[in-house]
Amino acid sequence: MTVLLTGTACATSATSAAVVGDVSITEQSIFDQTAQASARAGQSLTVEQLAFGNRLFTTQDIRGALLAEVAQQRGVVVTDSQVNAAMAGSTSTTGPRDAQSYRELLLLEALLSGQGAEPIAYTNVTVTVDGARTSTRDQAIEVRKAILAAPAGAPVPALAGADPLQSETLDLSAVPDPLIDGVLSARPGDVLINPGSDGFYVIRVVDRAEQPAQVSATTILTAQNLAVQRQIGEVALLQQYAEQVGVSVNPRMGVWDPVALQVVPTPTAS
Repeated sequence: MTVLLTGTACATSATSAAVVGDVSITEQSIFDQTAQASARAGQSLTVEQLAFGNRLFTTQDIRGALLAEVAQQRGVVVTDSQVNAAMAGSTSTTGPRDAQSYRELLLLEALLSGQGAEPIAYTNVTVTVDGARTSTRDQAIEVRKAILAAPAGAPVPALAGADPLQSETLDLSAVPDPLIDGVLSARPGDVLINPGSDGFYVIRVVDRAEQPAQVSATTILTAQNLAVQRQIGEVALLQQYAEQVGVSVNPRMGVWDPVALQVVPTPTAS
């Protein structure tokens, strides 16, 4: 995470990707991280992939700034030697890639370990979706038009080249991914088109609900999947702090969802 400590005037600066309290996250730091991800992948990213990468890294840096704020309030410190030891002892191929990411993971674990038996209260979101998968974006656009033109609650129209999707329910434990990008922030009746590894997914939001939830630190810390551990841990721990500190996002990056704690695409007009 690369941040620049600034005053509140930067909240409207064209060079800020986001502002968290008094911390400004620069656009260039986000663009650099997306470029590095593209280089690691060994291929040029599409416009959609670049936009998703920018949203993903802006989300991560916002959460990193919030973690630092919470740690400071609670007197939690992670030393360089702890970061170096964690990096040296890691054998994961899917875990953090840099020192700052290791530091944030260690901060999260320390904060959760200090939580004790008291559960963490947060707002969960559940979204029920259905839709169809297509081979091309043009097909997906036609399916989206047909869904929007159909009566509310009607089955997804059967069109040539479209494979129907089973209805499923997602919540805030879902790790940010291009396939569900923006889904948790959408409203019932919204229809999104998201690219997947095997085509384009037309995703209709059938139902959405926000409700109070609780999770224990032990449950988070013992999660088998590190990505899920970080996702639900950060959301549960940081929601209230994000509201207290204040988060704003440059519209060029997307829209800030204060419940999912994610930068999501600007909604598409019907």
